[in-house]
Amino acid sequence: MPVTGQEAPPKSGPGAVPVALPAEGGPEIIRKAVGSGESKGELPLKEGDVVAVNVFGEPSLTGAFAVGPGGTIVFPLLGSIPASGKLAEALGAEIKARLEADFIRSAQVSVAIAEEAALAPNAVTVIGQVMRPGQVAFEQGATLDLFTAIATAGGLTERADRYKIELKRREGGDFRTQMLEMEDSRAMKMQDKDSLIVHALPEKEIMVEVVETVTVIGEVKTPGQVPMKKDQPLDVITAVAMAGGFTATARPSRVFIRRPTGDGVQTFEINVSKMQKDNSQPFMLQPNDTVTVPQSVF
Repeated sequence: MPVTGQEAPPKSGPGAVPVALPAEGGPEIIRKAVGSGESKGELPLKEGDVVAVNVFGEPSLTGAFAVGPGGTIVFPLLGSIPASGKLAEALGAEIKARLEADFIRSAQVSVAIAEEAALAPNAVTVIGQVMRPGQVAFEQGATLDLFTAIATAGGLTERADRYKIELKRREGGDFRTQMLEMEDSRAMKMQDKDSLIVHALPEKEIMVEVVETVTVIGEVKTPGQVPMKKDQPLDVITAVAMAGGFTATARPSRVFIRRPTGDGVQTFEINVSKMQKDNSQPFMLQPNDTVTVPQSVF
């Protein structure tokens, strides 16, 4: 089947990634262009994959489309189409049916996987009372401890019970459940496919324990307020971790802390990089402190 050699025009929506397709040769040329197309075509699609779609005689509908976070592609005329879990051939059949229903008579459609999403070798699922529930990935051979896994998931919410974190781990054919505490178990090493469930405090305890906050702004991944409890001191390194950690453009060697007092505002300049390297005494925060992480000067 010949294919017109044109580059598809830009498409609106997060799932559209236009690419130039071969001038002739049809679906076989598309498969050869992306590598081992025959084996890829037999794999179910997943988030992050990119599929090459060819609609014969319709260059504006021909291009490459990414499977987005919701498991769908955004296709011209048709909008969002579920793709995750389907074979490329099945997705092509659905696109063909939808086009023929409203737009094109006897549409000729071919779909192939153009690029497979990179899968992290290891992952831990963190759910419950964390700011960004989901999977935390880490490479084979690397280590991931409890504290880092929760910090990467955005840190604990104000409703989190730091003394009631449930670890589910597969051992052989069975799942083992273990209850952990944030402080006592923070260095515990995670394993691939572990699940962490951070439970919530009872409603009556929330009002008593969560009384103050500090604010973390600037070059952190999730700026905002970080809860601070009376009986649990909070240092600047932990506060930054609970705000998602430093961004790639942060300047951790010069972090400013502004503290309101009866005589005005006190300002402290902290070298967090040195503090982390030396494992020195952390700078302890007080309620209503504001931690500002500036951008690096290049």
